[in-house]
Amino acid sequence: MNTAEKVYQDVKALPEPLAQEVLQFVEFLKFKQLNLEKTPNETTIKAMQAAERGEYEAVSLDDLKKQWSDA
Repeated sequence: MNTAEKVYQDVKALPEPLAQEVLQFVEFLKFKQLNLEKTPNETTIKAMQAAERGEYEAVSLDDLKKQWSDA
């Protein structure tokens, strides 16, 4: 039995509220993994370099948010 099957069997035996907690945790792990896989794009790198030079206005925070969410 692989890990997914073992988790499935264990979760099936839980009361519904606890099974929902397991599902929320799995969704959290998926979200966390997606964010770990994102790499800074060119705009983010330029902004970080500008911040190092003390040029904070070189790239707006809104631009960074848009670029990061599009990555």
